[in-house]
Amino acid sequence: MPSPSVVHHASGALDFTDASGTVWTVSEIARLDFSERLMALLPHPERRQGWLLFESQFGERRRHTPIPEGWRSFSASSLEECVAAAVRSSVAEQRRREDQDR
Repeated sequence: MPSPSVVHHASGALDFTDASGTVWTVSEIARLDFSERLMALLPHPERRQGWLLFESQFGERRRHTPIPEGWRSFSASSLEECVAAAVRSSVAEQRRREDQDR
């Protein structure tokens, strides 16, 4: 198995390779800046303060909340723990993503 590694991008995103060799790109999705009234209507109240978006080289997407402080300096193994705890995107969210990519 390859050794886990982390590559930082100028955009603030980073790539890491997990212990099984899967490459994940991690991006921080900032807090949504909507009124509290509008935010109350949105699904997933746990995401109101932002989340980490994990995207695998195979197209799998997961969201981790809350955003851990200092996540950009995490080791690959710590990021792997976050992705393991992250919630997989729903089928509908995956479908929307595929439609956007066309």
